[in-house]
Amino acid sequence: MSSPLAIFEISWHGHSCFSIYNRVLGIKIYIDPFGPNTGKMTLPKNDADLVLCTHDHFDHNNFEGVIKWNGVKLVGLIGDRNIMDIKLRGVEAYHDESKGKIRGKNSLYVIGYGDGVFIHLGDLGHILTDEEISRLQVFGRPHVLFIPVGGKYTIGPEEAVTVIRQINPNVAIPMHYYSEKLNQTIFSKLYRIEDFTRIWDGDIKEFDSNKIEIDVNNLPKETTVYVLRYP
Repeated sequence: MSSPLAIFEISWHGHSCFSIYNRVLGIKIYIDPFGPNTGKMTLPKNDADLVLCTHDHFDHNNFEGVIKWNGVKLVGLIGDRNIMDIKLRGVEAYHDESKGKIRGKNSLYVIGYGDGVFIHLGDLGHILTDEEISRLQVFGRPHVLFIPVGGKYTIGPEEAVTVIRQINPNVAIPMHYYSEKLNQTIFSKLYRIEDFTRIWDGDIKEFDSNKIEIDVNNLPKETTVYVLRYP
């Protein structure tokens, strides 16, 4: 029988924003909540105990839109922290292929929460170096990887396949790709999810919901892409 600390509710709120929740520990983590100008999507208010923003851009830094009055926020963390018994590591990376000269820096978050290990890559703009991969492996093989696949502002489909293979999670959940709900002035040129799934050479599981429950002790051994329904 699996441990209650291994069961998580993952919700995709749109774009790059996800929440992770374990009922026993009772802490809800939000990552990269988007601002109003991102598109026609909404966020639950006063819902987050901990908010992690990978960088300070409008579509990733709206912690005020979700945080509880006594919640904790971190923007662009580099280094290690322990908050509410959640182990965090922020790994310095970049929003582009020119070491941040075009779009700045981007923190990659490693989250050790209960029995789960999660990685969120924010707006990663390049293939990972060996040093970055080593730092991301601080808690061992990640159970779930949240990875951008839309290109233009981040890595695109082909680079995303490479990065998934570099990190080797049990599950990879694509994000930051085209949707009609996004602000078309800004995001109309993003790749679509089909552009990514067409070239992914592993298993794919599609869900008819933006919310799933996972048991980290019962995930696929071979990396599997989980496609959630856009909220």
